[in-house]
Amino acid sequence: MKYKSLTGRLLVASIACLGAFAAIGAMRPVSRLATITGIPVATDDDEEESSAMKDPNDVAKDWAKPDLTLFISGRQHGYIEPCGCITLARQKGGMMRRHRVQKILQARGWDLIPIDAGNQVRRFGQQPLLKLSKTYEGMCKVMKYDAIGLGPDDLKLPSLELVQTMANVFDGNNIPFMCANVEVLDESLTQKFVIVERAGKKVGITMVVGNEYLNDLSKRDGLIVQKAENGVRSAAAKMKAAGCDAMVLMAFTDMEASRRLAKSFPDFDLLVTAGGAGDPTFQPEVVQGVNHSTPMIQVGVKGMYVGLVGLTFENGKAKVKYERVALEHQFKDTEEVKSVFLSYQNELKRLWLAGALADIKPRDHPTGLQFVGSGACADCHGEEFDIWADGVDGDGGPHEKATQDLAQNPNDDRVWVQRQYDPECMSCHATGWNPQKFYPYKSGLTDLAKHDHLFGNGCENCHGPGSAHVALEELAAKQQVDQARLDASRKQMHLTLKDARASACKECHDLDNSPDFLKEGGFDKYWPKIKHGDGKD
Repeated sequence: MKYKSLTGRLLVASIACLGAFAAIGAMRPVSRLATITGIPVATDDDEEESSAMKDPNDVAKDWAKPDLTLFISGRQHGYIEPCGCITLARQKGGMMRRHRVQKILQARGWDLIPIDAGNQVRRFGQQPLLKLSKTYEGMCKVMKYDAIGLGPDDLKLPSLELVQTMANVFDGNNIPFMCANVEVLDESLTQKFVIVERAGKKVGITMVVGNEYLNDLSKRDGLIVQKAENGVRSAAAKMKAAGCDAMVLMAFTDMEASRRLAKSFPDFDLLVTAGGAGDPTFQPEVVQGVNHSTPMIQVGVKGMYVGLVGLTFENGKAKVKYERVALEHQFKDTEEVKSVFLSYQNELKRLWLAGALADIKPRDHPTGLQFVGSGACADCHGEEFDIWADGVDGDGGPHEKATQDLAQNPNDDRVWVQRQYDPECMSCHATGWNPQKFYPYKSGLTDLAKHDHLFGNGCENCHGPGSAHVALEELAAKQQVDQARLDASRKQMHLTLKDARASACKECHDLDNSPDFLKEGGFDKYWPKIKHGDGKD
C-alpha cells in the first residue's frame, strides 16, 4: 500500500468491512490511474532495539565466526513484505530485508543453514496461493533454504494445490519441505526431517505441528497425521543413527507444549518454537529436563525477525550462541527478492485485467444498496466534500488521495512496484470494498479505467452506499417524497462521532496499517485532519 502517513490518510475508514480502502466522485473526474499502488504490514515497538542497530553490518558484530550458523525464520503469515501503510522506516519484516541480512553474513564467509518453522499463509484463496508460490520461490530459488516447515495454516490449503505450489519451485535435488507428524499425499515433495551437511558437519532438522491442530487437519483430504511426540521420536532416532553432529527441532505449537517436547527429547541441541504471541526474546529460554537442558528460541510473528544461532563444536558437543535481528529499514531491499515481489504484483495485475482474479468477484453489499461516488454528495454537502477533496488546510484531502497514493507517495521508496491491482491494498484505498476481507461490492471500484468516480477512500466507505439517499433527495427536491421517509434515509447515512471513534475508522486504521491511531488519543490526533459536520456526535 502506500507508506506515507496512511495513519492520517485512511482516517474514517470503511464502515462496511488485509490490507483494507475509496472515491473521487463523478463531479471531480480524475485520470490518475497511470500510477497507483500498495500492501500491508507494521509495528513501531521496541524503539531501544531500533536505535541500537543503525548500521546493517552490526549484525552479530561481536561474534567470532561460528562453525555453522542457523538462519531462522517462521510465521510469515502472509506478510511477504513489511506490514502496514506507515513509512518503511517504522516497519519491520519482509523477505527483501531478510535476504539482505543473509547476504551480509554470507559476505563474511559464514556457512549458513536457512530454516523456517512454517506458516507462510494467513488466509485462503487465489491471491494467498499466488503469494505462497512467490514466497517459496524466494526461499528456495533465491535464499536457498535447507528446511521449510509446513505450519498448520499451510496444511489447511487444498493438498493438491499445496503440492503443486511446492513442485513449482522444486529443483529436483534436495527437498526442503517437511513435517514429521503430518504426511501430505504421497510425500513425494515432503519429508519428515532433513540432514544438512556443511563445513564437515551434519545437522539434522525436523519439524512438528502441535497436537492442538491435529483434529482439524485429520479431517482434510490428502493428510495423514500422528501425534507430535511420535513424529519427533521417529525423526530423532533416524537423525541420531545417521551420526548428526547437531540436531534441531522446530515445533509449531504453544510455549508450554514446546517446553514439554524439549524436556522429553534430550538429543536436540536447540528447539525453535513458533509459539508465543509477540517478539522473540533477546536470549534463549533454557528448558531444564532430567539430566539435560535445551535452549529454546522463538520465531516471533509476521516475519519481523530473523534468528541467528551460531553453532561451535567442541569435544563432540554443539555450543549455541544466539542473536535476534529485527528486520528494519537499515536492511535495504535486495534486487533478487525485489524481482520476485515485482513478479507477484505483475501477476496480480495480469489476472485482474484478464478477469481471472476470482478473489475480487464483486459481492452484494449487506444493505442491498449501491455506491455512487463522493461526487454525488457535493451538491448537498459542499463543505464536507471540499474538506474530503482538499483537506482542512487546502493541501489535499488524505482520504481523497488514497488510490493515487498507492503509487505516488513520496515517502515510499518502493514506488518501483505498482499495487493498484492488489486486493489487499485496494480494499482500503478505493470506494466500495470490504476493508478486512479484501473484495469489492458490486458497485464498488473494480475497473480503474471506468470507475474513477470511486477513486479515494470516499464518503460512502464511512457513511454507507448512497444510492437510495441520493434518489430520495432528488425526489425531495421535487416534493415527491414524505418527510418521514426522507428523515429515515438521512439518519441511516449519519455516522456518529462515537461510532467512528469506536469502530468505523478501525476497519482500515488497524494495527498493521495505522498503529498510532490505536494508541490513546490517536483518534483525537487524526480527526482534525478530516473534521467535518458539527463534530458533536
